Amino acid sequence: MTHENPPFAIAVEAGSEGVSPQRIRAAIAALERFGVTIATFEDTGFRDLATTAPRLDAIEQAAFAAPLSGATGLVPLIRVSAVEPFHLATQLATLDYASHGRAGWIGDVDGSEVEAAAFDRPPLDGPEARRTELDDTIEVLGRLWDSWEDAAVIRDVETGRYLDRDKLHYADFEGARFSVKGPSIIPRPHQGLLPTFAPYGSAAPELVDVALIRERTVLEASAAAGQADSQGIARTIVEVSVALDAPGRPAADRAGAPAADTQAAGRIHYSGDAVGLIELITEVASFANGVRVLPADFDADVQELGRAVLPALRRAGVFTSPRAGEHLRDALGLAHPVNRYAAQAL
Repeated sequence: MTHENPPFAIAVEAGSEGVSPQRIRAAIAALERFGVTIATFEDTGFRDLATTAPRLDAIEQAAFAAPLSGATGLVPLIRVSAVEPFHLATQLATLDYASHGRAGWIGDVDGSEVEAAAFDRPPLDGPEARRTELDDTIEVLGRLWDSWEDAAVIRDVETGRYLDRDKLHYADFEGARFSVKGPSIIPRPHQGLLPTFAPYGSAAPELVDVALIRERTVLEASAAAGQADSQGIARTIVEVSVALDAPGRPAADRAGAPAADTQAAGRIHYSGDAVGLIELITEVASFANGVRVLPADFDADVQELGRAVLPALRRAGVFTSPRAGEHLRDALGLAHPVNRYAAQAL
Protein backbone atom coordinates (compact mmCIF):
# COMPACT_ATOMS: atom_id res chain seq x y z
CA MET A 1 0.00 0.00 0.00
CA THR A 2 1.05 3.62 -0.46
CA HIS A 3 3.10 5.07 2.39
CA GLU A 4 1.80 8.20 4.13
CA ASN A 5 5.45 9.20 4.60
CA PRO A 6 7.14 7.62 1.59
CA PRO A 7 10.82 6.69 1.70
CA PHE A 8 13.28 9.22 0.30
CA ALA A 9 14.99 7.74 -2.77
CA ILE A 10 18.55 8.23 -3.96
CA ALA A 11 18.95 7.42 -7.66
CA VAL A 12 22.32 7.52 -9.42
CA GLU A 13 22.82 7.66 -13.18
CA ALA A 14 25.09 4.82 -14.32
CA GLY A 15 24.62 4.97 -18.09
CA SER A 16 28.05 6.51 -18.61
CA GLU A 17 29.47 3.10 -17.66
CA GLY A 18 27.66 1.32 -20.49
CA VAL A 19 30.74 1.28 -22.70
CA SER A 20 31.44 -2.30 -21.60
CA PRO A 21 29.98 -5.11 -19.47
CA GLN A 22 33.01 -4.80 -17.17
CA ARG A 23 32.22 -1.16 -16.44
CA ILE A 24 28.56 -1.95 -15.79
CA ARG A 25 29.56 -4.76 -13.44
CA ALA A 26 31.82 -2.42 -11.45
CA ALA A 27 29.21 0.34 -11.39
CA ILE A 28 26.34 -1.80 -10.11
CA ALA A 29 28.64 -3.38 -7.52
CA ALA A 30 29.48 0.07 -6.17
CA LEU A 31 25.86 1.21 -6.09
CA GLU A 32 24.77 -2.01 -4.35
CA ARG A 33 27.58 -1.65 -1.81
CA PHE A 34 26.61 1.93 -1.01
CA GLY A 35 22.90 1.09 -0.80
CA VAL A 36 21.38 3.55 -3.27
CA THR A 37 17.72 3.12 -4.10
CA ILE A 38 17.94 3.17 -7.89
CA ALA A 39 20.46 2.91 -10.70
CA THR A 40 19.26 4.73 -13.81
CA PHE A 41 20.66 3.99 -17.26
CA GLU A 42 20.64 6.55 -20.05
CA ASP A 43 22.27 5.72 -23.37
CA THR A 44 23.56 8.15 -25.98
CA GLY A 45 20.57 7.92 -28.27
CA PHE A 46 21.08 9.38 -31.72
CA ARG A 47 22.15 12.89 -30.76
CA ASP A 48 25.78 12.04 -30.01
CA LEU A 49 26.42 8.93 -32.07
CA ALA A 50 29.10 10.62 -34.16
CA THR A 51 31.00 12.10 -31.23
CA THR A 52 30.93 9.57 -28.39
CA ALA A 53 32.08 6.02 -27.84
CA PRO A 54 29.36 3.43 -28.49
CA ARG A 55 27.48 2.11 -25.48
CA LEU A 56 25.01 -0.66 -24.83
CA ASP A 57 21.48 0.67 -24.93
CA ALA A 58 19.74 1.47 -21.68
CA ILE A 59 17.62 -1.69 -21.42
CA GLU A 60 20.63 -3.90 -22.19
CA GLN A 61 22.61 -2.19 -19.43
CA ALA A 62 19.82 -2.68 -16.91
CA ALA A 63 19.31 -6.30 -17.97
CA PHE A 64 23.01 -7.02 -17.57
CA ALA A 65 22.91 -5.48 -14.07
CA ALA A 66 19.83 -7.47 -12.97
CA PRO A 67 21.53 -10.73 -11.89
CA LEU A 68 24.45 -8.76 -10.42
CA SER A 69 22.24 -6.89 -7.95
CA GLY A 70 19.72 -7.73 -5.27
CA ALA A 71 18.37 -4.49 -3.80
CA THR A 72 19.01 -1.62 -6.21
CA GLY A 73 16.15 -0.64 -8.51
CA LEU A 74 17.00 -0.72 -12.22
CA VAL A 75 15.46 2.07 -14.28
CA PRO A 76 16.48 2.57 -17.93
CA LEU A 77 15.59 5.74 -19.82
CA ILE A 78 13.67 4.88 -23.00
CA ARG A 79 13.15 7.30 -25.89
CA VAL A 80 9.78 5.98 -26.94
CA SER A 81 9.93 7.53 -30.41
CA ALA A 82 12.71 5.03 -31.27
CA VAL A 83 11.07 1.79 -30.12
CA GLU A 84 8.11 -0.42 -30.98
CA PRO A 85 5.65 -0.31 -28.04
CA PHE A 86 4.70 -4.00 -28.03
CA HIS A 87 8.34 -5.10 -27.89
CA LEU A 88 9.14 -2.42 -25.29
CA ALA A 89 6.40 -3.84 -23.06
CA THR A 90 7.89 -7.34 -23.24
CA GLN A 91 11.46 -6.07 -22.74
CA LEU A 92 10.53 -4.15 -19.60
CA ALA A 93 8.38 -6.99 -18.25
CA THR A 94 11.32 -9.35 -18.78
CA LEU A 95 13.59 -6.91 -16.93
CA ASP A 96 11.12 -6.99 -14.03
CA TYR A 97 11.28 -10.79 -13.99
CA ALA A 98 15.09 -10.83 -14.23
CA SER A 99 15.39 -8.38 -11.33
CA HIS A 100 12.62 -10.03 -9.24
CA GLY A 101 10.47 -6.91 -9.23
CA ARG A 102 13.08 -4.14 -9.12
CA ALA A 103 12.49 -2.61 -12.56
CA GLY A 104 11.04 0.73 -13.57
CA TRP A 105 11.45 2.94 -16.61
CA ILE A 106 11.88 6.59 -17.56
CA GLY A 107 9.79 7.64 -20.54
CA ASP A 108 11.32 10.27 -22.79
CA VAL A 109 10.94 11.37 -26.40
CA ASP A 110 13.44 12.41 -29.07
CA GLY A 111 11.57 12.46 -32.36
CA SER A 112 14.32 14.41 -34.12
CA GLU A 113 14.98 14.20 -37.85
CA VAL A 114 18.13 12.13 -37.22
CA GLU A 115 16.23 9.56 -35.16
CA ALA A 116 13.26 9.54 -37.52
CA ALA A 117 15.48 8.90 -40.54
CA ALA A 118 17.05 5.88 -38.80
CA PHE A 119 13.61 4.28 -38.43
CA ASP A 120 12.00 5.61 -41.62
CA ARG A 121 9.39 7.53 -39.66
CA PRO A 122 8.30 11.15 -39.83
CA PRO A 123 9.86 13.33 -37.10
CA LEU A 124 7.72 14.55 -34.22
CA ASP A 125 6.95 18.19 -34.83
CA GLY A 126 6.58 20.20 -31.65
CA PRO A 127 5.99 19.53 -27.94
CA GLU A 128 2.36 18.46 -28.35
CA ALA A 129 3.29 15.65 -30.76
CA ARG A 130 6.04 14.46 -28.41
CA ARG A 131 3.68 14.51 -25.44
CA THR A 132 1.09 12.50 -27.37
CA GLU A 133 3.72 9.92 -28.32
CA LEU A 134 4.74 9.47 -24.69
CA ASP A 135 1.16 9.40 -23.42
CA ASP A 136 0.20 6.76 -25.98
CA THR A 137 3.21 4.61 -25.13
CA ILE A 138 2.61 4.73 -21.38
CA GLU A 139 -1.05 3.85 -21.87
CA VAL A 140 -0.40 0.88 -24.16
CA LEU A 141 2.36 -0.50 -21.92
CA GLY A 142 -0.07 -0.57 -19.01
CA ARG A 143 -2.71 -2.31 -21.10
CA LEU A 144 -0.23 -4.94 -22.30
CA TRP A 145 1.14 -5.63 -18.80
CA ASP A 146 -2.42 -6.04 -17.54
CA SER A 147 -3.49 -8.16 -20.54
CA TRP A 148 -2.58 -11.27 -18.53
CA GLU A 149 -4.45 -11.50 -15.24
CA ASP A 150 -2.36 -12.79 -12.34
CA ALA A 151 -4.08 -16.20 -12.40
CA ALA A 152 -3.93 -16.64 -16.18
CA VAL A 153 -1.38 -19.47 -16.02
CA ILE A 154 -3.22 -22.56 -14.71
CA ARG A 155 -1.08 -25.54 -15.90
CA ASP A 156 -4.13 -27.82 -15.89
CA VAL A 157 -2.75 -31.28 -16.71
CA GLU A 158 -6.14 -33.00 -16.86
CA THR A 159 -7.50 -30.71 -19.57
CA GLY A 160 -4.13 -30.02 -21.20
CA ARG A 161 -4.52 -26.28 -20.73
CA TYR A 162 -1.58 -24.07 -19.82
CA LEU A 163 -3.63 -20.86 -19.82
CA ASP A 164 -7.11 -19.81 -18.87
CA ARG A 165 -7.97 -17.91 -22.03
CA ASP A 166 -10.70 -15.97 -20.24
CA LYS A 167 -7.96 -14.29 -18.20
CA LEU A 168 -6.12 -12.97 -21.26
CA HIS A 169 -7.33 -9.70 -22.75
CA TYR A 170 -6.83 -7.62 -25.86
CA ALA A 171 -5.17 -4.25 -25.40
CA ASP A 172 -7.16 -2.82 -28.34
CA PHE A 173 -5.23 0.44 -28.48
CA GLU A 174 -5.42 2.98 -31.29
CA GLY A 175 -2.95 5.85 -30.95
CA ALA A 176 -1.80 8.78 -33.05
CA ARG A 177 1.08 6.87 -34.70
CA PHE A 178 0.53 3.22 -33.82
CA SER A 179 -2.05 0.64 -32.85
CA VAL A 180 -1.65 -2.48 -30.70
CA LYS A 181 -4.07 -5.38 -30.52
CA GLY A 182 -2.46 -7.55 -27.86
CA PRO A 183 -2.48 -9.45 -25.59
CA SER A 184 1.16 -9.57 -24.50
CA ILE A 185 3.23 -12.70 -25.08
CA ILE A 186 4.49 -13.00 -21.50
CA PRO A 187 2.71 -12.95 -18.12
CA ARG A 188 2.05 -9.85 -16.06
CA PRO A 189 5.24 -8.53 -14.41
CA HIS A 190 5.98 -9.10 -10.72
CA GLN A 191 4.94 -5.53 -9.89
CA GLY A 192 1.87 -5.57 -12.10
CA LEU A 193 2.73 -2.21 -13.62
CA LEU A 194 6.36 -1.08 -13.55
CA PRO A 195 6.82 2.35 -11.95
CA THR A 196 6.71 4.96 -14.70
CA PHE A 197 9.06 7.93 -14.41
CA ALA A 198 8.93 10.92 -16.76
CA PRO A 199 10.26 14.48 -16.86
CA TYR A 200 7.65 16.69 -15.24
CA GLY A 201 5.27 18.13 -17.84
CA SER A 202 6.22 15.67 -20.58
CA ALA A 203 3.22 13.37 -20.08
CA ALA A 204 -0.30 13.43 -18.67
CA PRO A 205 -0.07 13.51 -14.83
CA GLU A 206 -2.45 10.58 -14.39
CA LEU A 207 -0.08 8.33 -16.38
CA VAL A 208 3.05 9.08 -14.33
CA ASP A 209 4.10 7.56 -10.99
CA VAL A 210 7.28 9.60 -10.51
CA ALA A 211 7.88 13.07 -11.95
CA LEU A 212 11.51 13.98 -12.61
CA ILE A 213 11.99 17.63 -11.72
CA ARG A 214 14.44 19.40 -14.00
CA GLU A 215 14.92 22.96 -12.76
CA ARG A 216 18.00 25.14 -12.34
CA THR A 217 17.45 26.19 -8.72
CA VAL A 218 16.11 24.66 -5.53
CA LEU A 219 13.39 27.30 -5.38
CA GLU A 220 12.20 26.45 -8.89
CA ALA A 221 12.39 22.71 -8.13
CA SER A 222 10.28 23.19 -5.00
CA ALA A 223 7.61 25.04 -6.98
CA ALA A 224 7.54 22.37 -9.69
CA ALA A 225 7.33 19.56 -7.13
CA GLY A 226 4.40 21.32 -5.50
CA GLN A 227 2.63 21.60 -8.84
CA ALA A 228 3.23 17.92 -9.58
CA ASP A 229 1.82 16.97 -6.19
CA SER A 230 -1.28 19.12 -6.76
CA GLN A 231 -1.85 17.29 -10.06
CA GLY A 232 -1.91 13.94 -8.28
CA ILE A 233 1.52 12.63 -9.28
CA ALA A 234 2.50 10.25 -6.48
CA ARG A 235 6.25 10.95 -6.26
CA THR A 236 8.73 13.64 -7.30
CA ILE A 237 12.47 13.21 -7.76
CA VAL A 238 14.74 16.21 -8.31
CA GLU A 239 17.63 15.82 -10.75
CA VAL A 240 21.00 17.14 -9.58
CA SER A 241 24.25 17.11 -11.55
CA VAL A 242 27.08 16.49 -9.11
CA ALA A 243 30.84 16.99 -9.09
CA LEU A 244 32.25 16.23 -5.64
CA ASP A 245 35.60 17.14 -4.16
CA ALA A 246 37.76 14.04 -3.78
CA PRO A 247 40.92 13.75 -1.66
CA GLY A 248 43.57 15.77 -3.45
CA ARG A 249 41.26 16.39 -6.38
CA PRO A 250 38.86 19.36 -6.08
CA ALA A 251 35.77 19.13 -8.26
CA ALA A 252 36.51 22.54 -9.79
CA ASP A 253 39.78 21.20 -11.22
CA ARG A 254 38.19 18.24 -12.97
CA ALA A 255 37.29 18.33 -16.63
CA GLY A 256 33.57 18.39 -17.28
CA ALA A 257 32.47 20.08 -14.08
CA PRO A 258 30.07 21.74 -14.50
CA ALA A 259 28.78 19.89 -17.53
CA ALA A 260 27.45 22.14 -20.27
CA ASP A 261 24.70 19.71 -21.27
CA THR A 262 23.53 19.60 -17.66
CA GLN A 263 22.96 23.34 -17.67
CA ALA A 264 21.16 23.04 -21.00
CA ALA A 265 18.89 20.39 -19.52
CA GLY A 266 17.93 22.77 -16.73
CA ARG A 267 19.10 20.64 -13.83
CA ILE A 268 20.45 21.86 -10.52
CA HIS A 269 24.24 21.70 -10.60
CA TYR A 270 26.30 21.11 -7.46
CA SER A 271 30.09 21.29 -7.39
CA GLY A 272 31.92 21.19 -4.06
CA ASP A 273 32.44 19.18 -0.91
CA ALA A 274 30.30 16.43 0.61
CA VAL A 275 28.93 18.69 3.36
CA GLY A 276 27.36 21.03 0.83
CA LEU A 277 25.71 18.16 -1.04
CA ILE A 278 24.35 16.74 2.22
CA GLU A 279 22.78 20.13 2.95
CA LEU A 280 21.35 20.35 -0.58
CA ILE A 281 19.80 16.86 -0.48
CA THR A 282 18.39 17.51 3.00
CA GLU A 283 16.73 20.67 1.68
CA VAL A 284 15.31 18.77 -1.30
CA ALA A 285 13.93 16.13 1.08
CA SER A 286 11.71 18.81 2.62
CA PHE A 287 9.61 19.08 -0.55
CA ALA A 288 10.38 16.08 -2.81
CA ASN A 289 10.61 12.29 -2.54
CA GLY A 290 14.12 11.81 -3.85
CA VAL A 291 17.06 12.97 -5.93
CA ARG A 292 18.57 11.61 -9.11
CA VAL A 293 22.31 12.22 -8.98
CA LEU A 294 24.07 12.60 -12.33
CA PRO A 295 27.79 12.32 -11.54
CA ALA A 296 30.29 14.27 -13.64
CA ASP A 297 32.86 11.52 -13.02
CA PHE A 298 31.22 8.25 -12.04
CA ASP A 299 34.18 6.69 -10.24
CA ALA A 300 35.24 9.74 -8.25
CA ASP A 301 31.79 11.10 -7.45
CA VAL A 302 30.13 7.80 -6.53
CA GLN A 303 33.00 6.85 -4.24
CA GLU A 304 32.67 10.15 -2.40
CA LEU A 305 28.88 9.85 -2.37
CA GLY A 306 29.14 6.42 -0.73
CA ARG A 307 31.95 7.39 1.64
CA ALA A 308 30.68 10.68 3.01
CA VAL A 309 27.21 11.67 1.78
CA LEU A 310 24.98 8.63 2.16
CA PRO A 311 26.17 7.67 5.68
CA ALA A 312 25.45 11.21 6.89
CA LEU A 313 21.97 11.16 5.34
CA ARG A 314 21.25 7.83 7.03
CA ARG A 315 22.37 9.17 10.41
CA ALA A 316 20.09 12.17 9.95
CA GLY A 317 17.13 9.92 9.12
CA VAL A 318 16.76 11.39 5.63
CA PHE A 319 17.56 8.21 3.70
CA THR A 320 17.21 4.46 4.17
CA SER A 321 18.64 1.90 1.76
CA PRO A 322 16.24 -0.54 0.09
CA ARG A 323 16.02 -4.10 1.36
CA ALA A 324 17.26 -7.04 -0.67
CA GLY A 325 14.38 -8.61 -2.58
CA GLU A 326 12.13 -5.57 -2.12
CA HIS A 327 10.07 -4.55 -5.14
CA LEU A 328 10.82 -1.10 -6.53
CA ARG A 329 7.21 -0.03 -5.98
CA ASP A 330 7.65 -0.85 -2.29
CA ALA A 331 11.00 0.95 -2.09
CA LEU A 332 9.25 4.05 -3.46
CA GLY A 333 6.17 3.61 -1.26
CA LEU A 334 3.88 3.09 -4.27
CA ALA A 335 0.77 0.92 -4.16
CA HIS A 336 0.62 -2.28 -6.20
CA PRO A 337 -2.10 -1.67 -8.81
CA VAL A 338 -5.07 -3.93 -9.37
CA ASN A 339 -5.25 -5.42 -12.86
CA ARG A 340 -7.62 -3.18 -14.85
CA TYR A 341 -9.26 -6.11 -16.66
CA ALA A 342 -9.74 -8.20 -13.53
CA ALA A 343 -11.30 -5.17 -11.82
CA GLN A 344 -13.72 -4.71 -14.75
CA ALA A 345 -14.86 -8.33 -14.35
CA LEU A 346 -15.80 -7.89 -10.69
